[in-house]
Amino acid sequence: MSHLFGFILAVILLRVGMLVLDMEVSAYFDSVALIIVMGGTFCAAIITYPVPDLVKMIKAFIRIARKNPEEKEFTVQQIIKLAQESQKSKKALMDASEDPNLNPFLKDGIELMLSGFSREDIESIMSERIFRDREREESYGNLLKTLSKYPPAFGLVGTVLGLVHVMRGVSIGADAATVGLQMALALVATFYGLVLTNFVLVPASENLINKSAMNLSHRELILEGLLLIYENKSPMLVQEVLNSYLPPLKRKDYIGLGGKKGPQAVA
Repeated sequence: MSHLFGFILAVILLRVGMLVLDMEVSAYFDSVALIIVMGGTFCAAIITYPVPDLVKMIKAFIRIARKNPEEKEFTVQQIIKLAQESQKSKKALMDASEDPNLNPFLKDGIELMLSGFSREDIESIMSERIFRDREREESYGNLLKTLSKYPPAFGLVGTVLGLVHVMRGVSIGADAATVGLQMALALVATFYGLVLTNFVLVPASENLINKSAMNLSHRELILEGLLLIYENKSPMLVQEVLNSYLPPLKRKDYIGLGGKKGPQAVA
């Protein structure tokens, strides 16, 4: 949940900045600016993209934000254990396919193996799923990144409207204190636009894209393991191949090869 911690920290830093300037939070609130920035961004979103795509994007972001990516070393351990058990009994694959806690992508591959597909068909089908999943996940991140260009623009619109109001006040003889207050409120719209873009939309889009890249690498590891199990390769070979996907310090000997992994191997 590091992304949530980062957002909370950003809010705290903004609050600290206000305290240093000896300003209350209420000084940065303006309903007109809020309506223009938030409402304008929402209108731009539904003009740019179909509403179903926006709903899917929101659901995808909530799902990905709430779920931490699986650790690769845990998946490597699962696949090595599966390789060991499958050599003893083919029933191990059937049992694994019924495990509700198994990685869904790994489960899909096992079901294809149990259905009698050839190695080439399994590789083709799973590779296509990897590509489509990556394409879909990245599209949600790119959608957010596209939307991130709108809040600053609508913030500028709100500021211009506020300045027009200020100039009208000057023309009818408003005093300096009133003009200063109206000018400050006019700039709040730009502040809202910058905060929404740089504290929410851009980090959220990068979060989705980065997690998509991590998911891609994870699924490639799973596919490699599935193909090795399909070819009935030894658990030792499976372990050494899959350990290649891990950083040297996280490589482990799960089946007792006798060789050293991790820090000892690097030293």
